Amino acid sequence: MRKSSTSRSRLALAAGLTISAAGAAMIVAPGVALAATTVTPPVVAPGGSVTVVDDSATIADGTDGGGTPNRVQILTTGTTCVTPIPATSTSVIAATVTLSSSTAKSVTFTVPSSLATGTNGQVKRYIACLYEPTGSNARVGSATGYAIPVGAVPTANPAIGPTGGGNVVAVSTGTGGNVFTGISNIQALFTTENMCPATYGTPTASMVATAQKQSDSSVNVTVPTGVVTPAAASVQFSLCLYNGATTSSALLTAVAYTATQIQLSNTTGSWAGGNGLNVTAPNAILAGIDSPGALFTTATSCPGTYSTTVTLGSSVPVTGNSAPRRVSDNRLALTVPQLYTNVGAWNSAVGSNTSLPWQLCIYNGEDNGVSTTIAASPYTATVLHTATAVTPRAGTALGGSRVTVSGTSFPLTAAEITATLGGSPLTNITPLTRTAFSATTPSHIPANNVALVVTTSAGSVTLQNAYNFTSALSVRPNTAPNTRVIDVVVNGLGFQSATWNSGDLTNAHIYLVNGLYSSSLAGGNRANPPIAECSNVLVLSDSELICRLDLRARLNAAGTAVMSVTPVGGTLDTVAGSRVVTNFAGGTFSALDIGKTVTDPAASPSIPSSTTITGIISATSALLSNAASGTGVTTPIVLSAGGPVKTVTATTATGALSGIDPVLVAADDTRIVFGARINATTGSVLSAQAGATANIAPDALTNGTTTLSVFPATANLPVPEGAYNLTYVSNGTVNAVSTDATYIQSGISSSSTFTVAPF
Repeated sequence: MRKSSTSRSRLALAAGLTISAAGAAMIVAPGVALAATTVTPPVVAPGGSVTVVDDSATIADGTDGGGTPNRVQILTTGTTCVTPIPATSTSVIAATVTLSSSTAKSVTFTVPSSLATGTNGQVKRYIACLYEPTGSNARVGSATGYAIPVGAVPTANPAIGPTGGGNVVAVSTGTGGNVFTGISNIQALFTTENMCPATYGTPTASMVATAQKQSDSSVNVTVPTGVVTPAAASVQFSLCLYNGATTSSALLTAVAYTATQIQLSNTTGSWAGGNGLNVTAPNAILAGIDSPGALFTTATSCPGTYSTTVTLGSSVPVTGNSAPRRVSDNRLALTVPQLYTNVGAWNSAVGSNTSLPWQLCIYNGEDNGVSTTIAASPYTATVLHTATAVTPRAGTALGGSRVTVSGTSFPLTAAEITATLGGSPLTNITPLTRTAFSATTPSHIPANNVALVVTTSAGSVTLQNAYNFTSALSVRPNTAPNTRVIDVVVNGLGFQSATWNSGDLTNAHIYLVNGLYSSSLAGGNRANPPIAECSNVLVLSDSELICRLDLRARLNAAGTAVMSVTPVGGTLDTVAGSRVVTNFAGGTFSALDIGKTVTDPAASPSIPSSTTITGIISATSALLSNAASGTGVTTPIVLSAGGPVKTVTATTATGALSGIDPVLVAADDTRIVFGARINATTGSVLSAQAGATANIAPDALTNGTTTLSVFPATANLPVPEGAYNLTYVSNGTVNAVSTDATYIQSGISSSSTFTVAPF
């Protein structure tokens, strides 16, 4: 029996077709348009949702939240729906019904997640049987049930194309399954049936295309000439892919595809409107039309004539400043109007879904009730997402940091989200929930408070002051002992535009800093100056340089020159087994003493040899690298940069020294001597004779034989062992951060950490 127009409209809506698709199907395939049964989507994943429409079945009104919906059972074996409803088993599995509607003659249910797909995610067919709600066990609808294709759900890009074909559609199953594994001859077939035939059969030649395999999960299909739509309509097809072109070749997978007379720059947008649409056509549909009309409608077909009546949520003409602007014979542009009054109205209409189907209808003028339809295309209204935060809020200008973007109404498919930070695109976007997605930051010149722009098919939103790109560096190697000079490869940004001169503080520098470098004024010097400089800069590109780091030479308190150390004599109190020494008499400890050597020249020293200061506790207390072997006052001790130590025998009060081992050389002249029989805390070698004898000032020595120590008068102090940060500064002068408006400084990051270690 032929169905009424009301029935056809209901079927089209329930099947996810536009009304113009249903109308066009009457022209292309009348039997399809009048068919009483549809099953959508063309392929469903295990655990996915399916809607069955059967105009001849007795369907109840009910939902999973109330009412008494029809029941559904899935047959894993067999093809006959028996009555009464059978008990569940391994061959009969109950499905969860989410909605049944007597008006739409439809039942929507969730496919059990236990259902298996075919090989590599290929389609496997099951039979769904409909039954009365609880209280009656009678079957309703077809005795042979409804075929449900279960497999890896593909996507089509684009999913909408021009009438007459010729364009290429990329079909991909993504991570859902490698359905094309081991298959070289893949055949494509387009049909106006909502479900693809189980086998290839003998299709019409103009509806056939060869699929070009791109990978085990993707193919490219050139749309054939038979994929057409009449004027003022769009037609939804099923794109079916088969394992070969024989009549018995099995269906691999399928996806919906719509042909239209016009193409939209975006097929989805916010219910609130305001987004621009570029509308193009392969033919000169606007020839001779100066002022085309346009309206959006939720009806199943475009009104035959243009209407200026506004019914928000149902029919909205595009007028005023939003009105269509004719660009050429085959192009116009317009602004989408508000389609609902507010979020509450939209949510009321959409229910539990996230979008609603509309159509954009184009007319040959703007005369109310006179101008006629010339083209139509599907359009989806959805909630415009929001963006509220980026976490963390800062990261290296080199990019590569993983961030989380928070907001609302984000798509759950990565391909449906794009975003930029400071105008540079985020990559590796991974949807997490409707309220968050993660992404990888791009490289970007150092900048503060850049904007985040998130774009989906619903439009774009901007979050101002969202993120800071800090000028952090990447360093390799990132460790070395303080006995070496090493070349370091540094990656960053903006190196070619910097002026490099290690001798001029006003220029750019690469510093080794203990913590966060600070050029702010403190006692005439930088508050936290560098401990070493990576000099001899060789710029290889704007993002890479090589510099030389001398870890044997430590910078002074001002960070401007290599620290030269004069040995200091004095006494320290020690406790056997403790690394803490106290009551320093002879000087005052400071942070600059870290790394210096402490030598006890006594005949029975309490402080082991090669002991260094590793921490400052107070002006008179310090922490040593080795524990003391005795308790008492060590008199005297020597605080120095280390260096060669010689044993000396003092024999007379004349200042004559003998038994010097190792023997003196000319370079030992002016070296300082310390020992238990030296009266003053310091003395000097007056005559560094080659050999084992020398003289010092007579009053510096108490008569007797003893062992003394000889140290350099001055020596470079190495960088102490520990973790530091390699930092770029565009201006190395004191207080540059406050006086230089263009000042740039890199921050601390894991990639810029440099460790001075024994090996």
